[in-house]
Amino acid sequence: MKRRLHIGGREVKDGWEILDALPGDHVDHLLDARDLSAFSDNSFSEIYASHVLEHMDYKDELDATLREWWRVLAPGGTLSLSVPDLDVLCSAILARDKLALGDRFYAMQMLFGGHVDEYDYHKVGLNQDILAAFLTRAGFVGLGRVPAFNLFKDSSLIAVAGVPISLNMTAKKPNNGKRPAAAGK
Repeated sequence: MKRRLHIGGREVKDGWEILDALPGDHVDHLLDARDLSAFSDNSFSEIYASHVLEHMDYKDELDATLREWWRVLAPGGTLSLSVPDLDVLCSAILARDKLALGDRFYAMQMLFGGHVDEYDYHKVGLNQDILAAFLTRAGFVGLGRVPAFNLFKDSSLIAVAGVPISLNMTAKKPNNGKRPAAAGK
């Protein structure tokens, strides 16, 4: 049976296991997304994470987290990611003549986090080029940007003044289960 992991999920959906750092009735695995040592290698055919990676420090945590997610993903498995798009948010903040202050403030919150709990602080800004570099370094291949995943009603769908602010990307673990030679160590 294929297992699918929804990191940071809130919406219960058949066939998906939810991992979160905060307890709740919807949570199957109460764990930190940076440490999936509770799972063996190649455990999941699919991993989905919406607005999770920006909570990882770009210096050390982001690389380590992606390598950990790569480890538990089965060969040929898919990683689907959504993060606040740094390019879109910066453009929104600078659009003084087009957007009201409230919209620009909301874009700023998407950059830095809502600060509603101890985990809701953003430590990195990601656009397509930067995220692709981190994914490639972790060993992922077949990177692609998608307009939407249509899996969950979550942060991947957020818009500011009608403009979607999420960068939605997919990546694969190579079918042979080995990191490409170009991946970082």
